[in-house]
Amino acid sequence: MKKPDMLLTDIERSIFAKALVISIIAHAALLGGTSFSLFADWGKYGVHSPSYINAQKSKENKEAEAERRKAAAEEKAAEEAKKAEAEKAAAPAKDAAKDAKAAAPAATNAANAATPATAATPAAEDGKVTPPEVEPLPPKKEFQLGDDLSLD
Repeated sequence: MKKPDMLLTDIERSIFAKALVISIIAHAALLGGTSFSLFADWGKYGVHSPSYINAQKSKENKEAEAERRKAAAEEKAAEEAKKAEAEKAAAPAKDAAKDAKAAAPAATNAANAATPATAATPAAEDGKVTPPEVEPLPPKKEFQLGDDLSLD
């Protein structure tokens, strides 16, 4: 059997210092491991609050997006200019084709007008086909019950 004084000898040794050291090491590892991106941002923007850093990142993202849109607009404008230049170069050939089409005999136009397909879809002078006119729907009628239906 142990004496009561012997039971108290283990309690008298304090583990406070050992627990404090372990706690500091654990907290440093946890905070260091989860805050790596914050430390990287501090390296880039300086030691500031996360809200300030996020505002700076947002500003940079907006500027980058504006630059990207500007580059895309310039690229599109250059492409359209190139396309317009190609159309301008091909315009004399198109004009010659239009003149040849316009010089076709009037009898051909009269024969085409007599066919039912062209009568239903008249062609404009520039050769585009216009859809036939559509009759509007009759006005709506109020709902009426039929003779075989009753509300009783």
